[in-house]
Amino acid sequence: MLRHALSRIIFSIVLVAASLAPPAGASDAPRGALDLPAPGGRHSVGIRSLVLSDRGRGRDLIVTLWYPAAAGARGPAAPYMDRTTAAAVAKEWSLQPDFAPRVRPHAVASAPVAAGGPFPIVLLEHGSGTVPAGYTLLAEGLAGAGFVVAATNHPPDSLISAYPDGRVLRFAPYWPADADRRTQGITIGRFAADVLEKDARFVLDRLAALSREDAVWRGRLDPARAGIVGHSMGGTTAALTLRDDPRILAGVNLDGSTYPGMNADVRPVQLGKPFLCLLTEEHASDPGDHGHEFAGKDGDSYYVVVPGADHMSFTDARLLGARFGAESPPDDAAFGRALLAAEATRTLVEAFLAKYLQGRPAPILDVALQIEKK
Repeated sequence: MLRHALSRIIFSIVLVAASLAPPAGASDAPRGALDLPAPGGRHSVGIRSLVLSDRGRGRDLIVTLWYPAAAGARGPAAPYMDRTTAAAVAKEWSLQPDFAPRVRPHAVASAPVAAGGPFPIVLLEHGSGTVPAGYTLLAEGLAGAGFVVAATNHPPDSLISAYPDGRVLRFAPYWPADADRRTQGITIGRFAADVLEKDARFVLDRLAALSREDAVWRGRLDPARAGIVGHSMGGTTAALTLRDDPRILAGVNLDGSTYPGMNADVRPVQLGKPFLCLLTEEHASDPGDHGHEFAGKDGDSYYVVVPGADHMSFTDARLLGARFGAESPPDDAAFGRALLAAEATRTLVEAFLAKYLQGRPAPILDVALQIEKK
């Protein structure tokens, strides 16, 4: 409980400091466009996508890779998302139909991978009904900081999977709609363990193979330094995969939950490794003690409440809604609040993974431990 309170205080300090200056990108982009905040690391960012086929399980997984790009990599930024995905996202998030071409990310398509690797791998797990591109701000920041980010699209949990060959798979509930919450929770838990976690571990297997065999990735990927980050259902996937896969050294849960019945209602689920949990105030104040549904390694776990955030603040959704809402004009104040939460989230996630995968100092996290040890 003490760590939870300290984290709340530290995060509030971060927000106050950030609020002293206008958030970057809040007003410097032309009206009707959105320049995503530039990554703060020393690397340029590249982006590639591939389809990995797990034939034994009948799973074709679209994986988007954001990565440190070679110094001076040139070329136009890759599109924010493809047209088919953008149309589905616009409808789901109540955005203007033509929003996607007006979003300006930073990653250069198929840029050469930076020298100086191998780089740690970070698996990025999306929430139910979302898509990997909806976490572009977070992913580009991590790539700029020296991580290779592998974001898997998990059908039928993703909003849409648009394959290069023209196939399209859309979200479909995998739990019994009319069942009680506990029965639904058992089904959701089985799906997380039997499908989503296995997807994540399969992708890590394939990345390890690419690091040995592929001309682009040979010597550039370090499977021995792997982390995992997930939002919502992806946060559940991240926590379970962190627990079960010895290759994954540290994990981040962005407002993800356990579900009644999925773990025999035993809480917290013990992970035994470094763990960062970012929560909304609503989630953290739930009487079910949701703030501690998962327990990381003692002394290396951080539970941070993000003031003013809602569940979708951990995606790009609130930024996009403030700029391109289908039913409301652009709202600079809402955009500033969304950007502050998104940037603070990115800063904390980068600091945590830098500490445990790169061995770098992380003062924003270490202060909490220093206070607690006194």
